[in-house]
Amino acid sequence: MISRQLSVIALAAAVCLGQTAPTFEVATVRLAPPRTGNDRLVAMDTDPAMVHYANISMKNLIAMAYRIDGDRIFGGPDWLDSQMYDLSAKLPPNTSKSQVPGMLQALLAERFKLGVHRESKEQRVYFLVVGKGGPKLKEVQPEETKDLDQVRGSRLPMQMMPGRISGRAVPAGALAGVLSHVAGYPVVDHTGLTKTFDFDLKWTPEGNKGNAPDLFAAIQEQLGLKLEPGRGPVEVLMINRVERVPTSD
Repeated sequence: MISRQLSVIALAAAVCLGQTAPTFEVATVRLAPPRTGNDRLVAMDTDPAMVHYANISMKNLIAMAYRIDGDRIFGGPDWLDSQMYDLSAKLPPNTSKSQVPGMLQALLAERFKLGVHRESKEQRVYFLVVGKGGPKLKEVQPEETKDLDQVRGSRLPMQMMPGRISGRAVPAGALAGVLSHVAGYPVVDHTGLTKTFDFDLKWTPEGNKGNAPDLFAAIQEQLGLKLEPGRGPVEVLMINRVERVPTSD
């Protein structure tokens, strides 16, 4: 089943319901100057009232705005990965950074005329399911997450390193999303778990030597979950249009 949800339709629906999506108070977006050496994305997230990104690609901006992995973004011009931008934006008072993705969507639509729609495509995937012995994840209690939103800001509360992924108050769906980066194929959450969890997954990357098990065994032994191969629908984001040079502030 193919679902096409144009962002403009969603915005119109929100207006009809009397809802006003938050937007940045002030935002500056510029083409990033040429950088040499190993300069990469710099995200400065220490100021609770500001969002700063330096040397970030349009694809990464779209991925953050729509909370989707970059490898699930299709279409668009060939500069989507190569053209870099510097972005600085001020949040409205009493606005949580968990609302930043929505504000980024509005900013990209305004400054870059970005238009997207979502589709569901069937392809090879891994299904993340609960193992025979049940999950071994540490469930986070509601009172523990009361102030977590202010602490973690707009970033996913996970750290990913070679052979290790650790998370704090992470839903199973988000765990499946990050596993997609190391499993070789998209990972779809079929655990049925609705809570949030702490975990620390360690494995030996393929081709390396180490005492930890491989990824698939580590997921079973340490998390009580399992990756099962199959085919299934994967949501992707299709780029309808986007302009390279942003309009003025």
